[in-house]
Formats: sequence, C-alpha cells, structure tokens
Amino acid sequence: MRFLNVTHLEDHTLLKHRLLSILAIVTSIGAYFMLLLGAAVTKTDSGQGCGNSWPFCHGQLIPDSVSIATVYEYSHRIMSGADGFLIFALTVFSWLMYRRDFRIKLFGFMSLFFVVLQAILGALTVMYEGTYAKDGLLSLHFGFSLISFASVILLTMRIMQLKQVTPENPERTAQQISPISKGMQIVVWAVTAYTYVVVYTGALVRHSSATLACGEQFPTCGATYFPNIFTAAGIQVMHRYAASSIWLLLLVLMIVLIRVARDRRDLVWGSLWAFVLVSLQAMSGMATVLSGAQLLVSLLHTTIIAVLFSVLCYLCVQVEWPWKRHVVNTRPVIATESSKEYLHETV
Repeated sequence: MRFLNVTHLEDHTLLKHRLLSILAIVTSIGAYFMLLLGAAVTKTDSGQGCGNSWPFCHGQLIPDSVSIATVYEYSHRIMSGADGFLIFALTVFSWLMYRRDFRIKLFGFMSLFFVVLQAILGALTVMYEGTYAKDGLLSLHFGFSLISFASVILLTMRIMQLKQVTPENPERTAQQISPISKGMQIVVWAVTAYTYVVVYTGALVRHSSATLACGEQFPTCGATYFPNIFTAAGIQVMHRYAASSIWLLLLVLMIVLIRVARDRRDLVWGSLWAFVLVSLQAMSGMATVLSGAQLLVSLLHTTIIAVLFSVLCYLCVQVEWPWKRHVVNTRPVIATESSKEYLHETV
C-alpha cells in the first residue's frame, strides 16, 4: 500500500511538471508575439491607432471605427495583457513548485517585473505629448521588453531542466561541469551588457525614423562616413558601427571559448549560435536598408535580435555570476513533502 501511495505521488508530481512545462512554452510563444506586435506597431507608425486613451481603444472596449493602425495597436495591447497574465501565472506556479531554486525565483521575478514595467512605459508613450521624450520612452520600452522576453525564455529552460529530475536519476540536471575563470566570466557579461546598449541604438534608429536616413545606401551614408550624431543620418551610422563591433566581439568570444572551454559544450555551442545569429542580424539589417524598410524584413530583424540577446543571457547564466564564489550545494528543489529528488546547484 505504501509503495502504491509513493508511486501515485510521483505520477502526480510528474503531471504537474508536464503542465508547468506546457504553460512555460505557451508563455514563451506569447512573449515572442507580444514583442513582434510591438515592433509592428512602431514600424507601421500605429502608436496612436487607439488615440490617447489607455488601456482601451478610443475610450471603448470595442472601438466603433477600426483602421489598420487601430488593429495593430489594439492587437498589441490585447496580446500584452494576455501574456502578462500568463507570465504572472507561470511565475506563481513555478515559485510554488520550485520554491528552493534561486534561478526559478530570479527569472520569474524578472519576467514579471519587466513585463509590468514595459506596460507602464507603453501607457506613457500613448499619453505623453512630448515628441523627443516619446522617442526615448519607446526605446526604453523595447529594451525592457527584450529583457522580459529573455527572462521568460530562461525561466522556461530552467523549468524544462528541472523537469528531468527523477528519483531514479537525481543527477540528471546536475552535470559536473568545469568552472570558468573569473576573467572569462567578466568578458561574457561585459559583451552581453554592451550588446544590450547597442540594442538601444537600434531602437533609437527605429523610433526616430532614421532607418532610411542614409537612403538605401550601405555601408556608406552619402558622401560622409561620420555625419553629425545629432542628425537622423548620424544615429543610423552610429548604430551601424556599434553593430559591427558586436559582430567582431562575438567572433573573438567564440574563438576564445572554443580554445579555453572546449569541454563545456554549453558554452561552445552557445557562442557558436551567438555568432551565427549576429551574422544573420547583420544581413537582416542590410536587407532592411536595401529593401526600403519593408515590414517583414524589419520584423525578421527584431526576431533575430531577440533570440540573440536570449542566447547571450543564457551564456551569462552558464558561466555563473563573476562576483560569486564557485560553491556547489545539494538541496531539494521540488516543494513536495514526499519528494526525494535533489539538485546539485551552483550558487
């Protein structure tokens, strides 16, 4: 009888893992569409598609007149609200199930905090009248939505990882890995932080209508390589040079990690994917200019940078925090009284 009870509890726990994993995947897909619709709103200049009212459209739950701009803007608001609810549910349920796991708590908090923050900024951009300030708020809005998206992806990956813990194989998610030097940790975190800063230059290009400030010329911008940075052309060229430096940095990072961490497949493959994605990002950026900023090309550009930033955040998690000592603890992570699954976690 006791054996049957334990088996029943284990089956119940596995069912909860599966349901939580499905919720995490659905939430990740929703976060991507929320990000994509936000980019579509900016690209089609539909930010005022619902007027100055928020959260409803023209002060109505269902607006009387519906234009293309209204469809884009209201769809983004509805998607943001729906995925915000999913993120809240995912955060609460993952905290309850893995209440002892620090990364679950961290990624859940970041997902929820930044989705709320970007919603507040989105409301301010609708109601704020100052044009220059509005461009800055929109850039921050995109940057925070990128952090929220990456946090949801990392939370989903962590849940999928912990899902593999079983009584028969508790070490399945606790592979013994070689620690990375503090210098290498700092490099990975610094490259990720710099990439995030460069993302803001791209957001500024989009929100200041500087995408075609140099016409359809690439890589030159008219007759000069260094236009005034306070002009639209200067913003466009600044972003090009910054993006080129990211490509070079990720190439060097990939080569270095292959040489010094060849036994860490997670870091080698992560750096390889980062370089592939930044190369695709560069090509999509060229295509955006050469195509006259076509909508589908611009959305592809947004998709790639979102995935690239998520991969870089994954690398940061894998190399650990530079300011923490490498200490390995063994402690229970699944919040059930009868559970005997354990996880070796680096803290």
